[in-house]
Amino acid sequence: MKAIHFMIIDYIKVKQQMYFMPMFIVIALVLWGNGFSILVPFSYMMCVSLILATAPFGTCKKEDAGFLVLLPSTAAHRVIGRFLYGMSFVGFAVVCSGIFIAFYQMMEKEIEAWTIAVSLYLLAFCLLMITVEFLILYLVGENLAPQLLGIVRVAPGMGSFFAMMYIIDDVGAMGKVSMARDMGGEMTQIGAIAVAAALAIWVAAVVICVKVTAKRDYV
Repeated sequence: MKAIHFMIIDYIKVKQQMYFMPMFIVIALVLWGNGFSILVPFSYMMCVSLILATAPFGTCKKEDAGFLVLLPSTAAHRVIGRFLYGMSFVGFAVVCSGIFIAFYQMMEKEIEAWTIAVSLYLLAFCLLMITVEFLILYLVGENLAPQLLGIVRVAPGMGSFFAMMYIIDDVGAMGKVSMARDMGGEMTQIGAIAVAAALAIWVAAVVICVKVTAKRDYV
């Protein structure tokens, strides 16, 4: 429960960025409305997640760190709260995409099965990238993280989005071929395994960051 409190503290620290969330949703809808596959708005929302997830590191100051250490909590609570903050944006992107798909099906339009499998791969990639970003920023140190934040938070998100836009046609062709060969179920299973593996790495990164932060508390 205390980890949730620290997640809320992070939201308060960067509350200004929340004002842009409706705009991001509108952009995703516009992308989809222009005839793109659901993968395009989904990859866009994942890009947004990668950028916004690390925002609290930009607000870290030595005086704030001293105050947080005095609170009735542990390093684990603070670190888990920060990781949950990052994961909340991934969850938001997944929920938004789920709502898009629901409306699409209500209009009696069919979602191609291969896009679900590829969406799982994209989700796993996003989880892994956020985990790596957090791991780097914690290992460098929260107080020094703002110096790297511009590169760490923007480059992976923008790079993955434009890469996805570039290969979307090839991915679609491969997906249709796979489905034609009755490999759809196998593709989806591999995607689910990839997501599970990314979550396992996320948990391992949390443990590492907790140990690193706990040592710094006494330096």
